[in-house]
Amino acid sequence: MHKTFWMTSDILSQLNPNAGMLLVRSLWEYCPEQMFILRVEGPSEFVIEAMNPTRQAVLGESAALIGKPIEQLVPASECQGVVAHLRRCVETRSPLSYEESCGYHELNGGSLHAHWQTLLIPISNQEGVVTHVFGISRDLALMSPGVGSGGSQFCELEQRVHERTAELLAANERLTYLASHDHLTGTYNRRYLLEMAELELRRAFRYQQPMCLLMLDIDYFKELNDTHGHLEGDEALRCLARTIMATVRECDLVGRYGGDEFLILMPETTASGAQEFAERLRITLSQTTRLTISIGIACLEPGDDLVVDLIDRADSLLLQAKRNGRNRIEYAA
Repeated sequence: MHKTFWMTSDILSQLNPNAGMLLVRSLWEYCPEQMFILRVEGPSEFVIEAMNPTRQAVLGESAALIGKPIEQLVPASECQGVVAHLRRCVETRSPLSYEESCGYHELNGGSLHAHWQTLLIPISNQEGVVTHVFGISRDLALMSPGVGSGGSQFCELEQRVHERTAELLAANERLTYLASHDHLTGTYNRRYLLEMAELELRRAFRYQQPMCLLMLDIDYFKELNDTHGHLEGDEALRCLARTIMATVRECDLVGRYGGDEFLILMPETTASGAQEFAERLRITLSQTTRLTISIGIACLEPGDDLVVDLIDRADSLLLQAKRNGRNRIEYAA
């Protein structure tokens, strides 16, 4: 295979594996148009990283251009327009197509001027930052006048690119959701909840704001599973999760901690505010379902270094609520 492809493979290995790699590899291998990859080094700074064999056939050996800014390829009088299209592609983070008359410097000192139809595709890293731009160009003057299908083929390719990009973005969003949410209840999973809670803890200390953490579970949940089966138990967990999510504020963090235990982290909330919320949640659940819950409330204290400090206190208070008869709320005086 052509040596430039291996150069391109090295570049692609650094890109987002779910979007950039699959998309650019397919286009590089199967699309017979002139293609190139530019590295984004600043708002108006783009460096040539690779050109496909078709591009090289037009411009000559491209090794001398690799690593050079786009200004080395496009005449100064026309470079501003090209850079403007590249900037728009990066800023919108979506494919961009356009037509323009533009020249390119040839390595023999001459210039190649044509009416180009170009498709630009932004490639992002795992943090969502656009690091490269993948481009496909064709000289419309080389199309046979009687064919008339070249433009429609290019539009069809652009449409496929948009559809494929949308599919990949949707897949990425789905993977991100699965990595952060509990599959049964739709609340945050334990790992992600604790990560977010640590951030809220540091923010609360930084701005000297109150914060409370609630730990709760379903009363007699084991008996429910043993008597009615795990499907009934799963539905009880989903029911509790729905009630919690309908009651909390948008800024509160809700997650399944394990089994039938849930955590609710309430930023900028005092002890009295957390108690009022807990009582409202307990009453709502008992009035709308056959379920009851017990709740332990821990408030942020000066000696709390980690979220686990609040979790330990809330867990102890939850056990105290169980010992005191269930369907109740316990908090530190």
